[in-house]
Amino acid sequence: MSSTAYAGLTDHAALLSSAELRQIEAQYAHLDLMRRAGKAAAEFLMARSQRGDRIVLVAGPGNNGGDAFACAAELRAGGYEPLVVFLAEAMNLPTDARAARQRALDAGVSMVPSLTEFDGASWIIDGLFGIGLKRPLDGAYSDAVRVIAQAREAGASVLALDVPSGVDADTGALVGDVAVAADHTLTFIAPKRGLMTGPALDYVGQLHLASLGLDLSDAPTAVTAFGLDDARLLLRPARANAHKGSRGTLAIIGGANGMLGAALLASRAAMRMGAGKVKVAWLAEPHPQVDPLMPEVMMGAVADQSGYADATALAVGCGMGQSADARRVLAAMLRHPEPLLLDADALNLIAQSKTLQGQVTRRTGGTIITPHPTEAARLLGISTAAVQDDRLRAARELATRFNCAAVVKGTGTVVDDGQSATINTTGNPLLATAGTGDVLAGMIGALLAQGYSASDAARIGVALHGAAADALAARGVRRAVAGDIVGELATL
Repeated sequence: MSSTAYAGLTDHAALLSSAELRQIEAQYAHLDLMRRAGKAAAEFLMARSQRGDRIVLVAGPGNNGGDAFACAAELRAGGYEPLVVFLAEAMNLPTDARAARQRALDAGVSMVPSLTEFDGASWIIDGLFGIGLKRPLDGAYSDAVRVIAQAREAGASVLALDVPSGVDADTGALVGDVAVAADHTLTFIAPKRGLMTGPALDYVGQLHLASLGLDLSDAPTAVTAFGLDDARLLLRPARANAHKGSRGTLAIIGGANGMLGAALLASRAAMRMGAGKVKVAWLAEPHPQVDPLMPEVMMGAVADQSGYADATALAVGCGMGQSADARRVLAAMLRHPEPLLLDADALNLIAQSKTLQGQVTRRTGGTIITPHPTEAARLLGISTAAVQDDRLRAARELATRFNCAAVVKGTGTVVDDGQSATINTTGNPLLATAGTGDVLAGMIGALLAQGYSASDAARIGVALHGAAADALAARGVRRAVAGDIVGELATL
């Protein structure tokens, strides 16, 4: 069920920008990285094919084309007969790519300028454009994307070298209207930020890393991957003499008439995440007196302040609605000093009010916001498409503008605390259903209540949320509801 699988990538891996990668390439230019990339790609293919298979490499006008030439030469040396479709002029190639092309020719690799040579191909290798692409694919290059797609539909497997052509390596957005949809992407040196989040995830396929012999595990970068192993490292074991009072109390403020389910889901998730006590302060009148599926949760009216007076953290917004009463309650909650999570309608109300925005920004007790892309767009005053085009930038702007840890939800969820960012590596399309955001809010709120920092609570909660969906998928579950996620939390 996972939209993108990761092979050879470790949790907390540095996710580099194109500029950072250019610096590394310059630093290690003496190692002939292009030849190493070609060898890594050839080894990848030879492990998944036979010598009689038809392998067609499509080479573009830059160093990504050079990687394709280097791969073809290695395949030829291994007893294969690859074909290179070269869609540019040799005289315009960069120096290293021109040398790689000549090595391929010297090795006996066949090269043609035509896009009609894909029939019967077992593998199509995308070597059109890498991290340097900044303009939409057009002309022969957009035609190549179309022909590659046709070959894939006919049964060929597609391997993208470094980055699927047409994908922005820094943001995950498409540079234009078209991009190569790959079955596998073999990325070189280090994973790129744009391959881990946003629209790119529909084009990357299974992501593999070939480090080319470089150890960049400690590379300085503001963006890293974050997964289940990272979350487990940050989770603190329960003390031997723990009791419910020592494990924190979360108050969930929400659940207006007609939207009770959101607060119920959040409270159930919070209990499963280990909060000592969970209370729901309901906006609904009359409010439920008990949750029969989770009777451990305490119930009260939001007007009865004793219901959340002892809370060590607050989660506000799940099923809250956008009424005048909801706005008044939100303003009151923002004045509380305890750590605070803001979700759903709380975010929509904040987007509508400069006064509420100011209250959020001035908070000192630790704040987390958990918008999906459209909610993030409302908060920033931009379009949803603009958020999706650069999710990292949107998360950073939210974190700095609202003095908080910002969680921009979606596949490859981004968490930014204003200083550093992580891209989550867990999760799959089972999460694409109503109520899973409420579950996440309850999970993160429970971690806040237990004393985790806003940044750690957000990152741990997001990773475990996705891991629960991954556990369901691993058992063969193909359709899930939000409550199924709650049921998985006890075993993570």
